Amino acid sequence: MAKVDRSGERKVSPLKIKPQANTPKLVFPVEKPQRDLQNLIVADEVATQIKSLLSKIENYDLLYNQFGLREIDSTGGRTVINLYGLPGTGKSFAAEAIAKALGKQIIKVNYAEIESKYVGETPKNIKLLFKEAKDQDAVLIFDEADSILGRRLDSVTKSTDQAVNLTKSVMLLELDNFSGIAIFTTNFGKNYDPAFLRRIIGNIEFPLPAKAARGKILAKLIPAKLPVDLTPADLDQILEHTEGFAGGDLLNVVVYASSHAVERDGAKCKVGLADFDDAIGLIKKAKHELAQ
Repeated sequence: MAKVDRSGERKVSPLKIKPQANTPKLVFPVEKPQRDLQNLIVADEVATQIKSLLSKIENYDLLYNQFGLREIDSTGGRTVINLYGLPGTGKSFAAEAIAKALGKQIIKVNYAEIESKYVGETPKNIKLLFKEAKDQDAVLIFDEADSILGRRLDSVTKSTDQAVNLTKSVMLLELDNFSGIAIFTTNFGKNYDPAFLRRIIGNIEFPLPAKAARGKILAKLIPAKLPVDLTPADLDQILEHTEGFAGGDLLNVVVYASSHAVERDGAKCKVGLADFDDAIGLIKKAKHELAQ
């Protein structure tokens, strides 16, 4: 049965079901981050927030020991960051780039990778994940984090409900005991349980890029070897017509436009405004129809 502690947070009693034996042990690959903050194109406000969080991590001794922040924040060694916004706006790119700026390796996971069909195994996988991050001094990156940070169930009527709440309680406990860096990315930040939000020091929204930002993103996405035939006026028209597009959408525009030109003229093709317009039109159509 669920209990309530003095803070008002629900506590879930451990399940009385014995975990399955001989379940496979998960392995969490430790990777070297490849993204650079110098190549991250975001709004100035987003860039400033990222720099402030990096400063908090890099100047820990000055802030917490010399300036006394440890007296008011006993969790100073832990930094939990939440990056939220629409798909394709650069959240995963930024998470990896933050780790690289700190000179750390990364462990990237999503809830589907740690969830187990065996009762009691998902909490064990979470503990194993945090232990691996601590042992490797790696930055934990949780993609689609709302799957595991969502609100706990108020009405616990069956063992699966209790298992869900137990998993979230274990996640809270591991975050409390973690002295490293965890970065969550999500398209649905409003789904988070308030208990998790209290443990996040930086919530950074990644908005859709404005016209100037789209221009910078597009410039990086068009390879130098790509035979494009675009005037400055053509580029301006492309940027006007891609209002509401994320960086991921612009990538799709370049790939589709290039493929269309090759299909038409082969290796001698020139990727022109018409190719880009066709690509933009198809993506807009899909966005409109599939968003209904």
